[in-house]
Amino acid sequence: MATSPTFDADKLRTSSQHLRDAAAIYAGKVAVKAADLANMGVDWAAPRAQAALNSAIEHATPAIETAAARAQAAAASAGPAIENAREHLVDDYLPRASLAVNQAGAALSARGPLSDRARRATEASALALTTPTRKRRKCRVLRVLGLTALVGAVAGAGYILWKRSQPIEDPWAEEYWADLDTDSFVPETQAEKATFETTE
Repeated sequence: MATSPTFDADKLRTSSQHLRDAAAIYAGKVAVKAADLANMGVDWAAPRAQAALNSAIEHATPAIETAAARAQAAAASAGPAIENAREHLVDDYLPRASLAVNQAGAALSARGPLSDRARRATEASALALTTPTRKRRKCRVLRVLGLTALVGAVAGAGYILWKRSQPIEDPWAEEYWADLDTDSFVPETQAEKATFETTE
């Protein structure tokens, strides 16, 4: 049988405490040195990062300006195409679709077997979708006449309201019913004498 080595627990405990204390001191020195190096790295990197940012801004500004100019030119050239598409949609496609829906609904609500009604609805909607819509005339003359009539009506109503707000009588005119002070004597007539005698 082999002899087992003997360990002194107190000796191991004290040596581990010494090692722990030495490691703590060394870790503190390493942490201080790392903090100093990090500060030096920030001091070294900050001007270089700012210079890189300024350089990137200087190089990117012309590219961004040319891209913005190209985008504006593309938007300006796309404007007529978008307006043309809107005109086709509003003036042609939507009226066709509305007419197709109305005619298909009328064909479906008619009398007869369901298959015949469905066939007629399909034919009516297909015909309505393929038939081009008539262009509406502008009727500029009617618009001008209507606008003129509207302006005339508003002006007439304004004149009537203004005229009604004016006083009915002339405030500077003399009142014709007021008693006039005169020096001339006017004799009473028989009718006036009779009126005064009956009232007394």
